[in-house]
Amino acid sequence: MREGSIRSDIQLPAPVAIAVGAGFKREIASLTAMQNFLKEWPLASRGESYCLAVRACEAARAGDIDLDQARQAFVLFARKAGIEWTGADPVAVLREAKIRRNRVREGRAQQQRHVPR
Repeated sequence: MREGSIRSDIQLPAPVAIAVGAGFKREIASLTAMQNFLKEWPLASRGESYCLAVRACEAARAGDIDLDQARQAFVLFARKAGIEWTGADPVAVLREAKIRRNRVREGRAQQQRHVPR
């Protein structure tokens, strides 16, 4: 590619999986998909990692940086935004958290019953 030429849509070597909604995975598989997702991100939630990802996508589209660098910037944004897909089943995670909370409550209740006064 010659310097300064604009790239059309390019498929990522490996899609970026993000969590959308309760337990739903969305795979971002191209430069355009990354840019479109970022454009839809709420204004109030746009921070430094968001800005870096947008600039990286623009630079990749212009051919100024490698596509993998833009992908890594997007992954960092997803991680910081808390939407990086972990593969964990959200229902199971919530169930385990509830079980842990109940055990803590039960332990506190037992301690209160055995405290001498």
